[in-house]
Amino acid sequence: MNNFKIKAMLPVMTVVILLFVLMLAAACSEKSAPGQPGSSSGSGKLSPQKSAVSLGIPNHPSFVTRTELHALLAERTTKPPLPAGRIVSAVLPHHLVAGRLLVQAFEVLAQQEPELVVIVGPNHENQGGKVITGLAGWQTPEGLVTVEEDIVRGLLTKGLAVRDEEALSREHSVGALLPLLKHFLPEARIVPLILHHNVSLQEVDNLLQALDPYLQDKGILIASVDFSHYLTRSEAQAKDRETLGYMTKFDYPNLFQLGNDHLDSPASLATAFRLAEKRGLKEFTVLDNTNSGLILQNDYIETTSYFTLVFLEKVKEQN
Repeated sequence: MNNFKIKAMLPVMTVVILLFVLMLAAACSEKSAPGQPGSSSGSGKLSPQKSAVSLGIPNHPSFVTRTELHALLAERTTKPPLPAGRIVSAVLPHHLVAGRLLVQAFEVLAQQEPELVVIVGPNHENQGGKVITGLAGWQTPEGLVTVEEDIVRGLLTKGLAVRDEEALSREHSVGALLPLLKHFLPEARIVPLILHHNVSLQEVDNLLQALDPYLQDKGILIASVDFSHYLTRSEAQAKDRETLGYMTKFDYPNLFQLGNDHLDSPASLATAFRLAEKRGLKEFTVLDNTNSGLILQNDYIETTSYFTLVFLEKVKEQN
């Protein structure tokens, strides 16, 4: 090859080498941060020395606008009385048609001023790991809801959950509740969890064993569950009566056999009930039960039904 040809090829070779170096650096960068959203490593683990903020993890977007939040808050009526006792766990809907129920329930929870809220809901897409959590914060019209990172990392380290920010960012069973949570509990941190449809009662118990130490005093667990789907108003009410019967009896075998015509996540519901059982509680207080047909005054639509309920632990009297 003559000198002229070599000189002509030098710029091309330089560009090729530069591109190769840049691609190699990018690959090394991805390997060094397996916990980043979109990573294919699937480990879900972050170095305990680094926080989500320092790693530049983007926050999840808000599920409602400021106008929509104000419309939800306008549905409040009279301030509900605080139930007698400490709330251990609660069941709330995630369908914003039930805004009045959500506002009432959060007003009840706010009077207790919990510092930690564990939110467990269905993974509606049923994609990814069986139990999913994340470290990213959640943007709302009134500011950022932050995650209790130490607890999330503990679940990841123990293999009880996997980290999937992408799946979480799409999931309204968590995201729909957080604007109201930020309004009524502005300082509370959360642990978000979404469950596959086939999560077992044993897997629920394993989760609660890890979470229980953090829920002893200033923590509350919320099971985010919608009940009967796609039925007429009267059919929905009949299904709710059946489900209420199983809940009253803590009948997990039958609860876990129920489909979407009764509720969307037996496993999420079971987290609230099993935590209550750990506290020796076998009764709950129903704050409200209705369906979208009644709320919208329309007997011709396919409905979704809702329960809001709480488990109350009696406060020990000091001598």
